[in-house]
Amino acid sequence: MSYSSDDKARFKTYLEVFLRSENDDLSDTEKIPALKKKLNSKWIQLFINVAIIILFAFMYLNGYTTFGDIFYYIIFGVFAINIALIFWQRKQITDLIEFLEYRIERGHSDDL
Repeated sequence: MSYSSDDKARFKTYLEVFLRSENDDLSDTEKIPALKKKLNSKWIQLFINVAIIILFAFMYLNGYTTFGDIFYYIIFGVFAINIALIFWQRKQITDLIEFLEYRIERGHSDDL
């Protein structure tokens, strides 16, 4: 697989977003474990979001609070969007890891 200059620019942006200041100090081989750590933290975020949805659903279905229905619709909507964004970030990190592994495999050492 070859990557276009647009792909490289996109991956450079991903590196800046996900690794922030660590990006400049790390080589490609050191960036992969850091990104995998970020990937694992996304699972934790996903679990927390699902747990919150389950908690609010339980409260809503059993009538334990006095909040109106619209409150629950908004909460469920916000957390559903949040879960979708977490999956999107996971995909970006996975694509970035694949790109870095490709660069290492091909022996490219030029900076992004």
